[in-house]
Amino acid sequence: MSFWTAIVIIVAIGTVSEIYRSRLKANAEKAEDAFQKLTRRMASLEERMANLETIVLEQEKRRKFSDL
Repeated sequence: MSFWTAIVIIVAIGTVSEIYRSRLKANAEKAEDAFQKLTRRMASLEERMANLETIVLEQEKRRKFSDL
């Protein structure tokens, strides 16, 4: 193996590893964005559920007093 062949192989390996690293980083960013979306959606759903629970409890209180 000549000196120039070794340099070309080393540069090729470095380039391929940088491409692989950038793809992994892009996938990690996509996963983080998806996680943030899911977190926000879960928080909004929990808030809606709490509101619905409050409404149901108020209706049950009214029903108990109207039955008396």
